Amino acid sequence: MAQMPKWYQEIGPLLPQRARMALLACEHTKLQLVTEIRMRANRPFMLQLGREDRFVSAAGALQKTPEDPFIIQPEEIRRTFEAICQHSIYAFENEIRNGFVTLRGGYRVGIAGRVNAQNGQVLSIPHCAGLCIRMMREIQGCADGLMEHITRGDEVLPTLIVSPPMMGKTTVLRDIARQLSNGVFGAQGKRVCIIDERAEIAGAVNGVAQLDVGLRTDVLDACPKAKGMMMALRSLSPEVLITDELGSEEDAAAVLEAAFAGVKVIASAHGQDQKDVWNRKGLAVLLEERAFARILILGGQAGQLLKVLDEQGRTLWIRPV
Repeated sequence: MAQMPKWYQEIGPLLPQRARMALLACEHTKLQLVTEIRMRANRPFMLQLGREDRFVSAAGALQKTPEDPFIIQPEEIRRTFEAICQHSIYAFENEIRNGFVTLRGGYRVGIAGRVNAQNGQVLSIPHCAGLCIRMMREIQGCADGLMEHITRGDEVLPTLIVSPPMMGKTTVLRDIARQLSNGVFGAQGKRVCIIDERAEIAGAVNGVAQLDVGLRTDVLDACPKAKGMMMALRSLSPEVLITDELGSEEDAAAVLEAAFAGVKVIASAHGQDQKDVWNRKGLAVLLEERAFARILILGGQAGQLLKVLDEQGRTLWIRPV
């Protein structure tokens, strides 16, 4: 029988006993494919396997429809949330305000429930009613096919990676950081700084990266992108800045500031293709200013490169049909 996956060994002890027992009874090879665990109060226990979700029965069957699921009780959510916060929710208050907690090993726990807000600012989430535990996957080498398009000899080209959701752009960014930091294709490694606003790229805990992002990489964890880029420029002397999901005008201004300082920015943005990017005000400014020497379009399947554009939007490479 296949072994239980690593994630079960590391986060299983935090889960309700009923959930642990159901997972132990599941087909272990299927559990290797799990990307998210979903627990909602008074709703069925669910797993996300890539792009598909499954209801889990008490006997460990993975079902497309909730024929015989077991229902997660509010008390089980409460106990799991307390265990995730090491029984000191106050100590995790700042992370909770952002809607998630990052665990050792790089697992991110999204939080749903009653939000206490004032003047447009989240103060706390006093009542947790749902948890989404997301597995962060390291796939070293997944960016191999992209590196020739974002490097030219020892030079790094400022690059925007455009991808729909669930296409692996964060995983790709992580591997790009690792390769540039360690040195790729014989080139000297670069000083890289990751602005990790959602704690997804490096999976840091207390600022320490839990995932391999390279030997010369600094991380500003849970830091707003625009502010983080300015902080890095002032104090960390990066050669390359890497961040996820650009979109706002403030983000765009920070990218331009980095470009003026000679720092290369590699970032991602949600979108199906270049038209989606052109229609977003913040990103349109960067394209008009030709801030990115390369625009890489991902799609089809996770991490797959479909098209490469230059700073003027001209096609340099397209995936053969």
